[in-house]
Amino acid sequence: MTTVVPGALLLDATAPGGGPGAAVDPGAFTVRRRRRPADGAVHGLHGHPDGAVLLGVPRGSGYAVVIDTRPAAETFGRLAVALLDGPRTLLVPPGCLYGVQAVTGNTLVEIRTATRPSRLDRLEVDPDDPDLKIRWLRPRPVRTPADDRSWAGLCTRLGAPAGPRHDRVSLW
Repeated sequence: MTTVVPGALLLDATAPGGGPGAAVDPGAFTVRRRRRPADGAVHGLHGHPDGAVLLGVPRGSGYAVVIDTRPAAETFGRLAVALLDGPRTLLVPPGCLYGVQAVTGNTLVEIRTATRPSRLDRLEVDPDDPDLKIRWLRPRPVRTPADDRSWAGLCTRLGAPAGPRHDRVSLW
């Protein structure tokens, strides 16, 4: 299914024929991080500029968000969301932010990548930045993050137009 974030794919291992993205080899992605966010907490927003990320929630349920942060893309700033649990995983294209809010207790978030980006190269934004205008499933506090973790700071770093994120969202 297409979304407003080109390259982002919702994968379902139980779909006949592998469903969309059947050509994606999960074995090419190594587990880099496992997190157990508290119920309602958000893991992210993070991004890898040069490599795709395979995002999964093998236990519990998570509300996943992908934001296009590729400055040259016509879809810069657009957002796609999906509910992840069990066999459903999300392929996040290079240059996009991702985050997951735990919507059940005991949620486990798993991040897989083919390569490990350096900490300096990773993209990072506070998930509660008011410029992002993310409507999380569970209410979150609005706060003003430090410049190095703000949406405006990321836009400056990427040489992208500043201002609030575009309010165009798609659901899988």
